[in-house]
Amino acid sequence: MARWETINTMDPVSHIVCTALALGRQPRTLIAGVAPDLPWYLLYPAWLLTHPAARRAARAGTWPLPPRGIRQAHYAAHSLLTVGLCGLLLRRRPASRSWLRAWALHILVDMPTHARARMAPQPLWPLSTWAVDGFSWADLALDALRRLGALARGR
Repeated sequence: MARWETINTMDPVSHIVCTALALGRQPRTLIAGVAPDLPWYLLYPAWLLTHPAARRAARAGTWPLPPRGIRQAHYAAHSLLTVGLCGLLLRRRPASRSWLRAWALHILVDMPTHARARMAPQPLWPLSTWAVDGFSWADLALDALRRLGALARGR
């Protein structure tokens, strides 16, 4: 289980901003920039509500690791091989290119911002479990705010 404050993640708003800056503001493209996280956001909370250790985990400030099926859905949605396969299947549909690029951008942005210990994207899944051991931008920002607060208080 991971502590609440050490979960390395990009939030949906950050993905929308990154996608808008890099690829434009078309609604279909922005949705595709968040879509790889949908299996997680839809399945994990439902599982967590039915998990017997959920209350204990919440009191301890930890996240239980989800079951294998949820992890596999997450890895499939965060695989550049999955994006490539979809690209091959949809190669005759030019309209799909913008959302395929947004999907790939999502994965590339997630790679350095997720620690390997907590569901880091596996861009070569299912052929490999290789993942970048990234850093948490959210943890860095919170640490910087704590330090600034300590400086302001004269500590």
